[in-house]
Amino acid sequence: MPRTARQRFNARRTAYSRLVDPASMSSDCDDNIDLPLWRYSPLRERRCRPGRVKKRRCFSHRPAGQTSSMAHERPVVKRTARAILLDGDGPYDPARSAGRPAEPPHLILIKRTKPDSAPYWITPGGGVEPDVDSTVVDALHREVDEELGAKVTDVVPAFVDTVPHTTDSGEAGVKVQHFFVCRLASMDLSRRHGPEVDEPCGEYEFVRVPFTREGIASVEVVPPALRTYLDANIEGVQALLAPDLG
Repeated sequence: MPRTARQRFNARRTAYSRLVDPASMSSDCDDNIDLPLWRYSPLRERRCRPGRVKKRRCFSHRPAGQTSSMAHERPVVKRTARAILLDGDGPYDPARSAGRPAEPPHLILIKRTKPDSAPYWITPGGGVEPDVDSTVVDALHREVDEELGAKVTDVVPAFVDTVPHTTDSGEAGVKVQHFFVCRLASMDLSRRHGPEVDEPCGEYEFVRVPFTREGIASVEVVPPALRTYLDANIEGVQALLAPDLG
């Protein structure tokens, strides 16, 4: 008796299931997987024969921690420590009187002006010196002391920026910039010392801007990644100084 295409397909699928051991089917992603012909298609029906198994190439996932031979980690050739330095009461200042509305703190920045270049604003800080600094936080305290004659408290890691960098000796890799939010405890500009004072490259001007989105947008803070981070996290950065942080 003549059969429809659907009936012929069902008959051939039944024959196929008898020839293939279902236990051999695996959901694991091996190099070659036997795929059951489960979806009806007249075109597929013409191509498939009972007992014939269609092969599909599948690329297996790499085990966790294993990278492609084409990928490689970039060496860290420089690290810096910089302060998101806040001055003023703010919502979490323990010196603020109870019941007095909190005013936005101010962010202390250094305006840098070099010959033939537009001015830009940076946070206080500088490079970690392995022969001098035991830790990155030690480098932060040393740098703010040199650049501002300042002491800081409540140092909390806030942000990391990683950028390509080539050292003076020609070693290529990345520079990791560690940004810490902290409070200004004291500052005496007459105590400034170090290379920026002894051999300045351009002009250094110390400014305070309101730690608000408008204040951040009013100056050209670099790196751009920090400017973006601060704009998105004004409240969160101040919350890092909350007394219940631990």
